[in-house]
Amino acid sequence: MSLLALENIMKEYRNQLVLNDVNLRIERGERLALVGPNGAGKTTLLKIAMGLEESDRGRVTIARGIKVGYLSQELEVVESTAKRSGEVLHYEKVYQLEKKLREMEKQMEEEGTKANAASHKILMAKYSKLLLRYEAMDGYIIETKIKKILLGLGLRQETLSTPLDKLSGGERMRVTVAKMLLEEPDLLILDEPTNHLDIDAIEWFEGFLKKFQGGILFVSHDRYFLNKVATRIAELEKGSICVRSGNYANYIEHKNQLSHFVLKEQKRLKWTIRNTHEKVQGFKSKGKVKASKSKEKEIEKLKRELAISLNERKKQEHLYKADGPKISFKKIKHLSKDIAWADNLRKSFGDVALFSGASFHIRGGERVGIIGPNGCGKSTLINMLLGKDKEYEGFLRLGEWVRYSYMGQEVLFQNGDMTILQLILSKKEMREKGAKEYLAGFQFYGDEVDKRIKVLSGGERVRLYLACMMLENADCLILDEPTNHLDMQARDAVEKALKEFKGTIITITHDRYYLTHCVSKILEIEGGGINTYEGNYDFYKETKYGSDEDGTEEKKAVTSKTLSKKASSKRHSSAEALSPQRTRQEIEEEIIILEDKMKAIETSLNKSTPSETYEEYNRLLKKVEDLYSKWHDLII
Repeated sequence: MSLLALENIMKEYRNQLVLNDVNLRIERGERLALVGPNGAGKTTLLKIAMGLEESDRGRVTIARGIKVGYLSQELEVVESTAKRSGEVLHYEKVYQLEKKLREMEKQMEEEGTKANAASHKILMAKYSKLLLRYEAMDGYIIETKIKKILLGLGLRQETLSTPLDKLSGGERMRVTVAKMLLEEPDLLILDEPTNHLDIDAIEWFEGFLKKFQGGILFVSHDRYFLNKVATRIAELEKGSICVRSGNYANYIEHKNQLSHFVLKEQKRLKWTIRNTHEKVQGFKSKGKVKASKSKEKEIEKLKRELAISLNERKKQEHLYKADGPKISFKKIKHLSKDIAWADNLRKSFGDVALFSGASFHIRGGERVGIIGPNGCGKSTLINMLLGKDKEYEGFLRLGEWVRYSYMGQEVLFQNGDMTILQLILSKKEMREKGAKEYLAGFQFYGDEVDKRIKVLSGGERVRLYLACMMLENADCLILDEPTNHLDMQARDAVEKALKEFKGTIITITHDRYYLTHCVSKILEIEGGGINTYEGNYDFYKETKYGSDEDGTEEKKAVTSKTLSKKASSKRHSSAEALSPQRTRQEIEEEIIILEDKMKAIETSLNKSTPSETYEEYNRLLKKVEDLYSKWHDLII
């Protein structure tokens, strides 16, 4: 029996269909990732699965007798922030129980033979009962388990005795994660589990989840995490859901291949309609009325097929492309040679030394990623660089000639009562129509431009701030967690724009996908120093730790152009002896050859083209159709 079954789930909000007949099953040993744009209904679906929200229709079934662990996006740690972390982790209950057992052992030892048989029997019975409770609570190994999980999540042992209201938001979230893991559930339901975790904690968590024997349903926009953890991907958008096996890279590859196949199918239908129409004209000119009517019926049937294909593609557009914001920067007129540098930098908060002799150098045009555990001083370094914090020793400078634009982790606007449109018009002189078109590039459409800034979500605020940054003539961008609160479409669009930016980019981020694809230098804050790695995140990992045990850090998705023009000559061994991958390669090679022949015929067609040429083209087309059908069966 499935650990979790969601059947025909439907949910509406304000007459808008969010979930439409959604079906999902989670089996033991499976890790299913739920992805989709912000507002698609991912969190709603998780809440319905947990019974925290009612669906309008459908059924939720959780296997009888299993334990479910749930992690919300919100910091719902405990009922009272006056509690200590140790109480949340049940450590104190075990500790008090162990203390009681020691007291009883001492009592029995002191009484020895003095105690009468009846009282001794009663004491032994109480002791046995407490001992069973202690063992049931993993008393003998609980401390080791807690230490292991705390260490993995980047929390110190002292956290156990620290009041929760003294912990940061990130620390409290990690205590919540630790509590959930200690309960050893059969099914994990996780909503953005990497939020508030630094890279080391995320990678430890990845390792834990990959070894987890139960089932996992999780929501995440962290593409690196998805590639490492997911065994299936379910994409939710416009109420519908599409599920495929594999990690995120596999899913993107499949989407590209499916898109390629659908486009080819539409091209085939259009050509067949055109070709059949030519035949109808020929039959009519020869007076073959019956034959022409037969072909006209065939054309109508083909047109219906094409209309269905185009309509399905339009309805499920999210399966083929991501319509993220179209963002572009102004060209940099002058690129400075040196942007920022530090030498023997020292900075402390009380007795805690953040930097002790740290040095680095950032040159013009470099894409720098600043990494390190939470609390190591990443944001402090940026504040020092921007002149907001001058309490330090040593040398640190951001070039006076550098025109920079800064976006902090907490995105703030001066006037929350302004609308989105009013803000953009205040940043640059332009017509209202042009401003609306510009904002559409950041996924602000129609009446959304009239929303007041103070009611915007975190993701909307980031997109609006980036829209303002694009209007500035900066040659250096300084970004603190720029992909926070963004869905994958928006992240892809932001990263694409940043790749086109010709200036310098300095970024604090835990987003390893961003660090892999948008960074050329890593500055790692560690032990009071700053280590420089001249490469992206994968280079940093390999240099520091050696090659990844699983091979490459991330499986790279294949481009949508799967039929490579570099295909070698056709092999002659029998199809039965070939592996599926080899068979697919041979099919692709033959399709390329046949399509080249078809293209040559297409360019030569005119009114005087003999019927034999059309027949040859149709023969090639039929063969290509058959090959595409076989190829499609291999990729599904």
